[in-house]
Amino acid sequence: MDVELSSGRIISFPFKHHKIDALYYHSPTHAEHVKNKPVILRLHGILGNLLDETEHLLPHLLAQHDYSSLTMNTLLANLGLFFGFGIFEDTMPQIDAAYYFLKEAGFKKIIIAGHGLGGCLAIRYGALRSNRSQYPEFRGVMAIATPYSLPDTIRKRWERFGSVPSYEEVFERARQIFTPAPGKEPTEDETIVIKRAHGTTTRPVDTEIYTLKTWWALAGPEATGPKTYRHIGKIKVPILLVHGLHDEMIDQHEFQALGQIGRDAGNNDVTMLELEAGHTLEGKHQELGQNIVRWLQERFE
Repeated sequence: MDVELSSGRIISFPFKHHKIDALYYHSPTHAEHVKNKPVILRLHGILGNLLDETEHLLPHLLAQHDYSSLTMNTLLANLGLFFGFGIFEDTMPQIDAAYYFLKEAGFKKIIIAGHGLGGCLAIRYGALRSNRSQYPEFRGVMAIATPYSLPDTIRKRWERFGSVPSYEEVFERARQIFTPAPGKEPTEDETIVIKRAHGTTTRPVDTEIYTLKTWWALAGPEATGPKTYRHIGKIKVPILLVHGLHDEMIDQHEFQALGQIGRDAGNNDVTMLELEAGHTLEGKHQELGQNIVRWLQERFE
């Protein structure tokens, strides 16, 4: 099947008094697909979509095999963490809006997928929507390069590179908002810049930006939503976990432990795939796509 390589098309659908933008890439035999094949709802995290080759190659490969996909931004994308409204748990109603958009479009099978932080979102959403009678279209989860616990991953990375300020210093500042010292008034939210968060330099590429509230909800030790190990056992639909053997952020034992928790909780369809790649799976997107297609065909056709 020949499919024109493009970036799909940007669509918007309503959410409360606003709208959500998403990248929609539909298969050539769209009408037949809606009736018989699953659609992939792909969740983005901090940087939003359209930024790397995965956003072009994977939807294209899926479309070649007659699978449509919708990649959505959430409150965590782009400026959400910078301005204080990117709260992890607040993304769940947004994902609901995309889910119902696809449902109203006629899709009978919806797979929730994500990479990194998007994988944390996918597993958290899957755990909250595990009731089959209420969400009959929800059929599977794909989590790629997903940490066992995002707060722990961020803490370890900051410690490794000697972040300024340190994880403990940010925690103490954020705690004054939520649990101030006795006799003290809660402090106001503020934007924080973390240098040496991704590497040893102080350049922007190695820098992270949050507000204290968005950091608390995403990276703080008391954040429960992004602690993936606490949620994966509640998912009863098929799960595909993907890990790069040379992932510089996620250790292999985290990947193995996540899969084991899912299986120990009674899910007899947890597939674990390892690729010779780093965290971004650069150079392995074709192989990743082929494995995803095989996983979809074996379960949903």
